Amino acid sequence: MEGQAEVNGVKLWYDVTGEGEPVVQIHGAGFGHFNFAPATPELAKHFKVVDYDMRGYGQSDRPDQHYEMEVWADDVAGLLDALGIDAAHVHGTSMGGMIAIVFAGKYPQRTTSVVINCAAAKLGLAGRLTFKNWIDIARLDPDGPGSRILAELIAWQALSKRFLETPDGVAAIDTIQQILRDSNSIGPFTAACQAMCDMDLRGWLPKITSPALVLGGDEDLMTPWDQGPDGAGQEAIYQGIPGAEKHVIRGSNHSTIFDNTAEHNRVVIDFYQRHSAG
Repeated sequence: MEGQAEVNGVKLWYDVTGEGEPVVQIHGAGFGHFNFAPATPELAKHFKVVDYDMRGYGQSDRPDQHYEMEVWADDVAGLLDALGIDAAHVHGTSMGGMIAIVFAGKYPQRTTSVVINCAAAKLGLAGRLTFKNWIDIARLDPDGPGSRILAELIAWQALSKRFLETPDGVAAIDTIQQILRDSNSIGPFTAACQAMCDMDLRGWLPKITSPALVLGGDEDLMTPWDQGPDGAGQEAIYQGIPGAEKHVIRGSNHSTIFDNTAEHNRVVIDFYQRHSAG
């Protein structure tokens, strides 16, 4: 079921596949719903999966406005309202994992369980420089967010060395560039990067009362488990959520969905099934 919903003053594109308990998937910065392309078909065998393009991306409205994680978290709640869903499992990756932290903390009664994948609660200086570079390239390159330089940078920042050496890894660079070009406008793209640089989500962590899984790769360069003394990475998220579980995928970088798809999907499906609303 594909459509558009009016949510908090904008139109959001969505696609619903599968049957069962609902799972809403929150994508990362720059990538739109394509972020979950390797996961959705497998999850949809077990759940009703809601994919969508967030405000500022893809086929949804892309207003130039102030962006922060709470804006997008409120949109998740509004989209669930529009679809008649009271509560859902949440699957957030990268910036989507950051939004998932806020959603689960602000809307505990609507969060059946939450998977926080390859995220951070606060970026250290190295993390802030990563997204400052994204902003600079998008502004300086005539191709904007569709820059080949940016696509190549994101490829080695997000994909494991092992995966990049395969034909699928080499082809992924072209795919990344196409998605960045087709799913982004310069205003929302740079605003999202700045929102990640400015955020401090540590206060939301103890407010999460639903079952939570922190899931990431041991080679993550973009949002490492340790963000340094000024940040709060994946380990800090795990430590900050009461009763949280964690799973480290060996040999994965920032995109476990792509460079270790089978293990990522197996772990996520098992977690949701163990924490079924029924």
